Amino acid sequence: MVSFPDGKTGNNALGYCQSTSRNPDVSTTLVPVGQSWSRWALKGTKVVVKWLKLPGQPEFLHVLDGETSTTSRLPRRLLQRSASDVVTIRVLLSVHHQSGILLEYGAASAFAGNTITVTPLGRWLLDLPMGQGVEIRNLSAPANRIKNGEFTTQAQVNRSSTAGVRFQKDTPGG
Repeated sequence: MVSFPDGKTGNNALGYCQSTSRNPDVSTTLVPVGQSWSRWALKGTKVVVKWLKLPGQPEFLHVLDGETSTTSRLPRRLLQRSASDVVTIRVLLSVHHQSGILLEYGAASAFAGNTITVTPLGRWLLDLPMGQGVEIRNLSAPANRIKNGEFTTQAQVNRSSTAGVRFQKDTPGG
């Protein structure tokens, strides 16, 4: 399933595809299941691919090597996947803030100590003060307890911004 990272999580914008590879770490070719691609996309477009036949159905960030066609079934290669994990972030309910989606898709850095940096693949959807609790779901490693769970913002989040923000894990190891 191939989605644009700037829309809703799991939007399946480009449709279902077939691939001979089961390894998202290498370049692979995707062929749409139907007669053509659902939408048009330029070469170099970042896409989130949900690997439906891998355990846990992880999602990874890739780049298309050519434009898609809405009229023909052109195969398209995915360049090697990004080293960053794909995450989605939800605000935890607090006295000062309602719960809600903070970020549909973001790219998360590797853990450094007990923190990660998340850069939006679209824009931040809400304003948040420093110290606000959030839930980060790591879509690339959905079963990894360290990469998923409750975090705290280490800087203010500005709605409509594309700036990266650091988050600290509240409960190390789970």
